[in-house]
Amino acid sequence: MIYAEYIARDRSIALEIFRHLGHQDWVSDEDDRVLNIGRTMKIGPEPHYMCWWRIKSMARMDGWEDHFRTPEGQRYAQTSPVPRAMSFYRCGLYDEILGEGSLPAGLHLVEFFAGDDAPEAELAGWFRDRAGAGDAGRLGHVIRRVGLTGPEPGGMAVWTFRTYVEAEPFLRRRPKGGPARLVDIGLYRNFGEDIA
Repeated sequence: MIYAEYIARDRSIALEIFRHLGHQDWVSDEDDRVLNIGRTMKIGPEPHYMCWWRIKSMARMDGWEDHFRTPEGQRYAQTSPVPRAMSFYRCGLYDEILGEGSLPAGLHLVEFFAGDDAPEAELAGWFRDRAGAGDAGRLGHVIRRVGLTGPEPGGMAVWTFRTYVEAEPFLRRRPKGGPARLVDIGLYRNFGEDIA
């Protein structure tokens, strides 16, 4: 399961401070940060920044709430500079249809897709087939919201390319029908490497 944070920069905070704190200071043996990316060259819709955490199950949400009610959790919430520099304006819960470790360096193309009612196996197969095309980048993750816990259109796939030139054929090719309908795309880089 993925807990996705949608993040906006507070423009009253200097970009250098935002970038320093945007790497986040949360550490836990139970949470694995799989991506932390920023939209680059202003290509794509909101969110401008995303951070995804892999959690074992919905039980982690109970664990987080329990933690933030403890004195230690309240102290963290009061003293961490991260939520003062970053606006976590929305978060969502997602099932991980396909997932492959943390993102490498490169240009990340995020596809926002609608496919709430598609069977998971069909979605996985459709994205794997597309990943087999000669001009496809590295397919890192495909996630779909749990119920309505994430914003429209409900699903995201992340492809990685070395350059814009390498990504161009993939950007120009429209996928033929399948269990998902592509709604939008955004271009991102690993946090701090984006051109804001």
